[in-house]
Parts: sequence; structure tokens; C-alpha cells
Amino acid sequence: MKKTNQKGGVGLRVVLLLIVTAFLLFFNQYLLCVPFNLHSGAFLTELLIFLLTLCFCVVYKGEKVEKFRFTGKLILPGIILALYLIAMLIGSPLLGGLNNYKNQSKIEEVDFSVIPAFDKTQVQLVDKDTAQQLGDRVFGTLGSDEVSQFEMGEDWVQISMNGNLCRVTPIDFGSLLKYFSTGSTPGYVIVDCNTGEAKLVRSEGLRYMKSAYFNRDLERHLFFHDPFALTGTAKFELDDDGKPFWIVPVYDVTWVSKTRDVKGVYVVDPVSGSCTYYTKEDAPAWIDNIYPVSVIYDQFAQTKRYENGLINLSKKGVVEFTDDYAYVQFNDHVHIYTGVTSVGKDESNVGFAYVDLRTGEIDYIRRAGAEEYSARSSAEGALQQYHYSAIFPSMVNVQGRPTYFMGLVDGANLIKSYAFVSYENYQNVATGVTVEEAYRNYLKLYDEDGSISSGEETEKTFTVKDVRTIVKDGNTLVLLLSETDEIYYYDMSDGDLKASFIGIGAKVDVRVDENGRIRSFLQIR
Repeated sequence: MKKTNQKGGVGLRVVLLLIVTAFLLFFNQYLLCVPFNLHSGAFLTELLIFLLTLCFCVVYKGEKVEKFRFTGKLILPGIILALYLIAMLIGSPLLGGLNNYKNQSKIEEVDFSVIPAFDKTQVQLVDKDTAQQLGDRVFGTLGSDEVSQFEMGEDWVQISMNGNLCRVTPIDFGSLLKYFSTGSTPGYVIVDCNTGEAKLVRSEGLRYMKSAYFNRDLERHLFFHDPFALTGTAKFELDDDGKPFWIVPVYDVTWVSKTRDVKGVYVVDPVSGSCTYYTKEDAPAWIDNIYPVSVIYDQFAQTKRYENGLINLSKKGVVEFTDDYAYVQFNDHVHIYTGVTSVGKDESNVGFAYVDLRTGEIDYIRRAGAEEYSARSSAEGALQQYHYSAIFPSMVNVQGRPTYFMGLVDGANLIKSYAFVSYENYQNVATGVTVEEAYRNYLKLYDEDGSISSGEETEKTFTVKDVRTIVKDGNTLVLLLSETDEIYYYDMSDGDLKASFIGIGAKVDVRVDENGRIRSFLQIR
């Protein structure tokens, strides 16, 4: 009888071990693609479960549960569990990892003068939501059969293409059944962020995709190619010839998912599935997105949190990036602009930063000013009659002055106007229906010495003797001749449509500047 129990116990243990092993290998490794890497917290957890199961199989002899006692048999599982807990703590700021945390970011404090002068090709005039709207229109140019088989991707990765900022996204598989019926997607959609031009580009069939299934799933495909690499989220990019590739960052982690840095990238061909690894220094020049934005944010936050030591009750020097960012382009490299604010979350910034997404280098300008949401509100208020919404602004250099630049969109997420808002005084705002017009209007706010214009405005009341309309530099001007033959003019780009309905004989109360430009209508009778 005893011999039978032992055989039964051995059989139970073998079955249990096989079940756990199969679960870990199939569900976790195949479905979740957990890398075989001791720096991965998920893999260490898998290893813990497997070792504890193995210990159970070794020490359990088929006894009934009620006879199981805490004995010497539990020493080995206890040691394994203790080692696991120690492994999860090693590398934290508390246990030897402080230097790793406070030295993560490559931060250089610079003067704002090093930022190139404003050029509209530097900034995104089309944000992600607007790009998606424009992309949806050209996606419909696929044949009716193809439109039903595929979906527009949601990546909309910001890249620099032939000197222009663009957003690009692949065409994805619609579902599992549609994946089986098609096998590949027809190409991608690209939107020029300066002109708003959207194009659907057909290429060779894209097979290895984030939306694919089984072994052609991009993450799984790369896992089978290199099951030991700690990889990040893939970005869809184009080389200089417009050929699409997936760019997948590979991380160097200090210990068990603690501090991380990018050490290289895998470049994956979505057509053939070929995978090529490059260090970040040797990556092809056309690759723009080597550093994920999430890594940049984590590195900066941890560096600033610990640069003055582990214990910093006064929060001295502790700052963080604001919770959103915009894309800009310098020297054909895509950067993100974001504000820097104190951890107290007040309504001002202590500075701002530009981050090169290829190198991870941060140019930090320590300069106090308005935070982005105040600037957006100011721009929206300047055109409040239209109920436009301002997109997250970029910081640009307008004749040495740090200035927020942003587009204003209507309810359909289409840009209808542009605004420049002073970083140092967000009440100084200028708008225009074109970038050039908004820029000119912003410059008019300042005198030659850089101070805010002191040109006085006065109130005038007069009867309109004659009305003329002219177009100058692309702007429509309404000219009003008073009964005393004085000429006043109103620029329609300033947004008050009442000027269109003024007729001969109307009596108007206005505010005009020293040049005779009508700044606002107080009353029209």
C-alpha cells in the first residue's frame, strides 16, 4: 500500500511540474513574449513559480494536506523566495542604485540663444488628431473591397522626411478572419505636418505587423529572433526612399526592471521580416525615434528626484516635465519640446526643455514663465467668438524671445488659425489665419528695443462717408472714410465680422491705434 502511494505521489508531482512548465512556456513565453533575461521582472516571477513548483515536487511525498507541517523541507523554498525578494530590491535607490538613478539623463543647461530662430518648418502645424482626420480621407481612396479588409493604424509616428516634419502610420489588419483572407496590408499613410497634404502610399505587402497574428505578430517575431533582448514599443518609420521599417528599442537595464537606457535598436523589415540590430551610435541616419518618450520622462524625473540625495525632504531642485509635449525639428533631428515645472504643480514653469529623440540628449533652459495651458487659454480667448481649441504649443525663438506657437482647431480638429503667445507674459498674444500673418501681428506687439509696444489707442466716434475693401499681403482690409475725410482701416484677420456689414452713413465708436488701425469696435449704430 505504501509503495502504491509513493508511485501515485511521484505521478502527481510529475504531472504538476509538466502543467506549470507548459503554462509558463506556452502562455507566458508564446503569448506574452517574456524575454529570457534576469533583468526582466516578469521572467524572474516565472522562474520563481517554476522553482517553487519544483521544490514542492521534491519535498511532497504524497502525504495528506492535514499532515503537512512547516518543517526543514521548507528551507529550500524559503531561500528561493528570499532570493527573489532581494533580487527585486537590488538596484533600487535604497540598495546601492542611487548613482544609477541620479545619473540617467544626459542633461545640459543651455541659454535660449542657442535655439535656432523661428522657421515654420521646425514645428508641427498638424497634430496627431488632425493628421488622423486627414488620413481618414485618403484611406477611403482604397478600393471598396480593401477598405472593408483593413483599418487605419493608430501609430501616427512623428518623423523627419526630406527636411519636413511628417506623421506616418501603417495600414493594419482589420481582424483575425481578415488577416487569414489577406495575409498582408497594402502600405501606409503619410501626412506632411507643414502643408497638411496626406498621401496613401502603396508598397510591397506588409506582413510582420503589430496587428498581425501568430508568428507574424511583430513582437512575437522579434522574440523568436532574439528571446533574450529587453525591447520596447515598435515605431513605424520610413527611410529616405520611403521604404517602411519597424524601429524597436533595445534596453540596457541596471537590474530587474529598475533604471533603463536604450543601447540599440532592431530594424525590422515588415515585408520580409528580416531583423538587423544596430547600436544607437551606429543606427542609420534616417532613424528619428530611438528613445521612447516614456523613457525620456522616466529618466528626467528620477534624475531630478535623486540628484540632491536620497533624503530630500525640502524637495530642493526636484522638477519634472509637464504632462504633454510637442514635436519640433532641429538639424533634421526630431525633438520633443516640453515644459519643466516644480513638483508643487503651480501655474508656471521654471524652465523648458528640448529632447533629441535620436540621442536622448536634453537641452534644458532654466527660465521662468507661463505654463502651456495658460498660453493655450490666452490664445483661445483671443478668438473666443469662434470657440476654437488650441493644440499643445511648441516653444520657438522669435527674435530672441521665447514664444509659444500653436494652432487653433475647430470642432472637426482642423486648424483654422495660428497663435504666438509670449512665454514671459501670456497676455501678449497675436493670431492670424496663416502662420506668416500671426508672426507679423506678433512682431507688431513689440518695439525695436524688444519691449512691448507702447503705441497708444484712442477712442474715436465718426460717421462713415465711404467704405472700400482691399487685399494687402493676402489680408482683407476694410477702409472707412470719416465725414472729416480721415481714413481708418480694419484687418479682417482680427476676427470681428461686424466690419463686413458697415455701410455708408453708419455711426461707429472704435478704438484705433496711432496708425489709424481699428483695434476694436465698441458700437455700430
